[in-house]
Amino acid sequence: MRTAPRIAAAAALLALAAIAPAQAATKRMVTYDSTSADARRLTGAGLTFVFTKSMIGATRILAIRATAVPVGVIPRPLNDGDTVRKLDALMGEDARTGTLYEIDPDAAEGKVMVQAFCPGAKTGWLSIGPIAHQREMRVHAFGADETGEARLCAVMDFAWRGEWRMPNPNTADITQRVMRPDYVRTPGS
Repeated sequence: MRTAPRIAAAAALLALAAIAPAQAATKRMVTYDSTSADARRLTGAGLTFVFTKSMIGATRILAIRATAVPVGVIPRPLNDGDTVRKLDALMGEDARTGTLYEIDPDAAEGKVMVQAFCPGAKTGWLSIGPIAHQREMRVHAFGADETGEARLCAVMDFAWRGEWRMPNPNTADITQRVMRPDYVRTPGS
């Protein structure tokens, strides 16, 4: 009869998870400095990430911005199993160490970012290592030309710089605010 309390407890946890607000994952912003030659060549000073981390620890990148210049992209999680397997195979010993994202070349500055990370590519992807306080991060950049054949374009290493307070946290779409080319603190923010 001990299973009844366990079932009740599991049902209660599921009910709590179901009613948890969609905003339970708080938006955060961190910056990493370029440490490898590829990272310095392709990103300059480094990258800034806007992300959420859910209560169960899952991280989702919402925006990536070059730290020193007003260029950024809003990546999409890569869910195509065939492409994930191909890109993982290209990463060698780093396979499955990051989360894969697609760069939409038609959205915002996606085309610029694809070309920056992988010259000549029409499509681009990033494998982004875990975001963790005071830990280094590795990012793999991939691209594919008209033929669709994916290739590894760069392996970039970054050092933790810091976490920043989100601008105007009461704004409905913080990610769009951070991605504005004229990203500055405005009165009242």
